[in-house]
Amino acid sequence: MARAGINKALVQKARDAVLARGENPSLDAIRIELGNTGSKTTIHRYIKEIEEAESTRLDDEQLLSKTLQEMVARLAARLREEANELVSAAEKRLKDQEAQWKQERERLEGLLKESGEKAHRLEQRLADSKSSLEQARAELQSERLQSQRQAQQIEDLEARLADKDSHLKSLEDKHQHARDALEHFRQASKEQRDQDIRRHEQQVQQLQAELRQSNQSIIVKQGELTQLNKDNARLASELGAARKQAGSQEDALRKSEQLVAALREQLSQANTNLSAKAKARDLYCEQLERAQLELKECAHRQTELEVALAEARTSLGHFKAAADAKGDLSGRPQPEEKSR
Repeated sequence: MARAGINKALVQKARDAVLARGENPSLDAIRIELGNTGSKTTIHRYIKEIEEAESTRLDDEQLLSKTLQEMVARLAARLREEANELVSAAEKRLKDQEAQWKQERERLEGLLKESGEKAHRLEQRLADSKSSLEQARAELQSERLQSQRQAQQIEDLEARLADKDSHLKSLEDKHQHARDALEHFRQASKEQRDQDIRRHEQQVQQLQAELRQSNQSIIVKQGELTQLNKDNARLASELGAARKQAGSQEDALRKSEQLVAALREQLSQANTNLSAKAKARDLYCEQLERAQLELKECAHRQTELEVALAEARTSLGHFKAAADAKGDLSGRPQPEEKSR
């Protein structure tokens, strides 16, 4: 229950005093203005009645008292100031976020450009790797052909060497046969001389009687011996020629062996070069695979950056639309219109 003396007029007076100070005429403020007296329920009822009565006269300024007109003007000015502050804050936030989105967009565009340049470099490296690989393949094919030619030359030289060995062996066999024949002739001559000496010793007593026959026999033997000496000289000459030919064959054989050794060394070097080319080809293949993987990663990264940039642009458009809507509600010009 309200204390005696608290009525609607006192509540009206206290409310006007609070409004005159520019304060909010709340229930507590009015009760404090009344000296903390009176029931809050009663004061609230009177405030409600006063507000309802004032609301019926707000449309007619002539019905308002000067104090209320000033209060309404101050409230309107305060509301405009607060609205301006809110709009200014919103504009500032919008500008800050626009600057932030612009920096983010520039950063994303920079990353996109960098990714494009890196992709271009990787494509160039890939093209260079392919060119090097093709060159290595061509060199490898050339080395293989050269190796095949050298292998064929070695086979031909080995065949020729085998022929030379066979011919040399045939000459050695002939030389051995000639030496065997000469030794057989010498042995036969020695045996023959021994037989003649024994026969001569046995027929000493018959020598005089058979001197003529013996002389004739000696003449025959001397002729045979001369023929044998001639045959021996001829065989010695053939043996010297055979030895010279064998020496020539041995020289040719040594030269052939040296040529075979040189060709084998060239073949070994070619095999070494072939192995190096194969390793280089494997290295180029690995570099090509790594470059392709890096190119795929850059393409994937570029796609992600493009999606992020599109999302950033969409978010910026939504934020601008929201800021424009706030500017329309506050009665202020839109930030874009103001900037224009």
